[in-house]
Amino acid sequence: MRLIGLALAATIACAAPVHAEQAVPKLPTTVFAQLPAMRKPVLSPDGHRIVARATTNGRGRLVLLDADQPEAKPKVIDIGTANVAALQWAGNKRLLMQVLSTDYIYGVVPVPILRLLAIDTDTGGSRVVDKKSDGLYAGDVLYADPTGSWALVASQDDIYSYPSVKRVDLATGNATLVEKARPDVWDWYADDEGVVRAGIAYEGRKWTVWYRDKAGDPLKKTRGKFAKDDDSAVDRVMFGPNNNGWIVTNERTGRFGLYRYDFVTGAVGEAIFENPEVDLDDVSYDPTSGTIYGISYQDDRPRVKWIDPKWQALQQKLDKALPNATNSIVDTSDDEKRYLIWSGGASDPGRYFLLDTANWRMHPVVEPYLMDASQMAEVRSVQYQARDGLKIRAYLTTPKGRDAKSLPLIILPHGGPFARDDWTFDPIVQFLANRGYAVLQPQFRGSTGYGKDFASKGYGEFGKKMQDDLDDGVDWLVKTGQVDAKRVCIMGMSYGGYAALWGAVRNPDRYRCAVSWAGVSDLDALMKYDRKSFSAIRYFREWRAKVAGDAKDLGSVSPIKYADKVKIPVFISHGENDARVPVKQSHSMVDALTKSKADVTSVFYKSSSHDFDSGADFYDWLQRLDAFLAKHNPA
Repeated sequence: MRLIGLALAATIACAAPVHAEQAVPKLPTTVFAQLPAMRKPVLSPDGHRIVARATTNGRGRLVLLDADQPEAKPKVIDIGTANVAALQWAGNKRLLMQVLSTDYIYGVVPVPILRLLAIDTDTGGSRVVDKKSDGLYAGDVLYADPTGSWALVASQDDIYSYPSVKRVDLATGNATLVEKARPDVWDWYADDEGVVRAGIAYEGRKWTVWYRDKAGDPLKKTRGKFAKDDDSAVDRVMFGPNNNGWIVTNERTGRFGLYRYDFVTGAVGEAIFENPEVDLDDVSYDPTSGTIYGISYQDDRPRVKWIDPKWQALQQKLDKALPNATNSIVDTSDDEKRYLIWSGGASDPGRYFLLDTANWRMHPVVEPYLMDASQMAEVRSVQYQARDGLKIRAYLTTPKGRDAKSLPLIILPHGGPFARDDWTFDPIVQFLANRGYAVLQPQFRGSTGYGKDFASKGYGEFGKKMQDDLDDGVDWLVKTGQVDAKRVCIMGMSYGGYAALWGAVRNPDRYRCAVSWAGVSDLDALMKYDRKSFSAIRYFREWRAKVAGDAKDLGSVSPIKYADKVKIPVFISHGENDARVPVKQSHSMVDALTKSKADVTSVFYKSSSHDFDSGADFYDWLQRLDAFLAKHNPA
């Protein structure tokens, strides 16, 4: 049976010994301006087809590959400018695609909209699933029938309701109510037979499970039993026999772990997995047998703890076949004979392989980037202390072949902000390193993955202690002699763009320039648009307090309110089709900076959204970034 949650990774070799490296020449921008040829591939249930996402000239594509002959001409389905939030198979000839878009209430107030489409892979035809739903949130897939004929989805009927669960006919899109909406229940769960088994409701700081043991039983209400009355959370439940199962929660240690769970009493039981420093990321689980196979997590890089010996043995085979890389089991066929494997790293663009255990042969199927890994810079995991003593983890990339002494620096905070940077390949980081810059990616307080306490230290600290952590990273690198204090620029995307703009407001003496892509300038306006824009679901219920504390006016930490304080050059850019952060955020900031006679450079791209959707746009932006940095923070 197909496993649930197989985005598992294992670091299979330590870094190779460090030797003297030759400096890499300045590479053409085209080397780094590639959009990945394909992204997030998914293996069909029978293991013979792969679907992946791609973008060409600003238009989205679904690319269908023959897993046995990946070199053959693929079938391509045009999805236009659709912003794909999730993609999965329903049977071997149908796909379910969740799409994020923007609508306007009264034609004025922008709001995010989620919809689910069913796509026939033979014809390329698509239809809206649960087409009568008129809510903001429609189409969370709980279960897809193996034949691809129907699915269970959770959807709001309108913007005022909680989601109900419906059985939808994937050939017509028609929906039939299966489970009515219940107050405060946003998360519904079904088992491997398509039976709605549980729903979780949050009421303030308390949580309730609605549960049934089998089809036909009524849902019964069980109050969750947390040891402390705080904002602990349930991230996931999985079902086992006799009213027992498993729960992913951070109640026990403050970090998300896996525990046995009694659905009748609500008691959280024996720990299956806890990590002393970081959260659990995912669980490999077979709902048919009710078996836990493995747990994935990430400290400085992706790791996996296999519980099942079969999977541990498979991992060892992969590690032997693909040494000196991070190898991940991305997906598997229903019969567990075919596997989609990822092999790569933060300094290696990597590739996907298909492993067929019937003959134990493995061949490459997708190579996202055509880059020479030997020319990429090393990405190291580092730590430093914030001014209040808090340990901050970070990734530091330095130019290949150059001593880490008095380098110019780009500090690059991640988006979210309740998210984290991963130890993965990033062409922008490599571009900056190739141009001679050190790049620091801090996991500032509020970053997720390090437990509830670390995340909560960021609540109410937008523009305050979260910003201090960035500044303290600069000071650490200066103190250790690795960077030049007079050549530092701050840059970021989404929340990172906000941090860059706020750095220009707050620290014009520290930063020579600031670069914002899809950055937030007006927090109050964004919160009205989408209170989950910054969030990981795990950590973001009391959203307003977690942004600005007790402040009623988010303008106190909004860059647009202080445009007249900006005294350093600023480069602002944004995709016009952004459904995550409205492009008005950047247009308004440019207008405010222009009015205050600040040194602002801007560019907006009609073919891109929250990310780059056009290789031409990405190339143009990198060229402009290169020129901007060369002028204002020369390497």
